[in-house]
Parts: sequence; C-alpha cells; structure tokens
Amino acid sequence: MSAHAEPAIDANFLAEETRRYHHFITLALWLAVITGAEIVVIFLPLPVALILTLLTVMSVGKFFAVVLWFMHLIYDARLLFWLFIAGLGLACATFTALIALFSFDRVDTAWFS
Repeated sequence: MSAHAEPAIDANFLAEETRRYHHFITLALWLAVITGAEIVVIFLPLPVALILTLLTVMSVGKFFAVVLWFMHLIYDARLLFWLFIAGLGLACATFTALIALFSFDRVDTAWFS
C-alpha cells in the first residue's frame, strides 16, 4: 500500500466541470437580463410590429440558449443537434400546415339557409 491515496477526481475533470458550472450560471443571468428586457419592451411607446419583432427575436434567442446549454446539446455530437433541429423543423412545418388548413372555410354554407 502506498502512503498517499490517489485523488478520486482528476484535476482536469474538476476544472472542466467548474467551467461548465460557471457557464450555466452566466447563461442563467443572461436569460434573466433578456427576460427583463422583454418586460421593458412591452411598456415602451413603440409600434406594435416592432414590439412583436423584438419579443420574437429575444424569445427565439432564449429558446436556443436553453436548448443548447441546459439540454446539453452543445456538448453532444453534432448529429444529435441536427436531429433535434430536423424534428423541430418538422414540428413547425406540421403546425403551419394545420393552421393553414383550418384557417380557410371552404364549405359553401349558402344552401343551408
């Protein structure tokens, strides 16, 4: 038996996990700042189209930040990221098609009366 025990955790692993932890804290703070900016934008005297555009851009940015870091996609293989994007694109296309399908009344109801 040796006189000193080997450390249970490698120093490089510990440094990497500490770096990731600080990334998560920094991201959470940025998300809070963006959320505050979204609340401020609502009350600014701006045109409605500009408000909606700003809110959409900020929301999409927050969505991808959460997906990439909190779902750990940024650390996974690129294939998994592109599979997620493909599924997201398919879901958006399905949603858009359904909205378009049910947004028009194609039934002629004149003969009911």
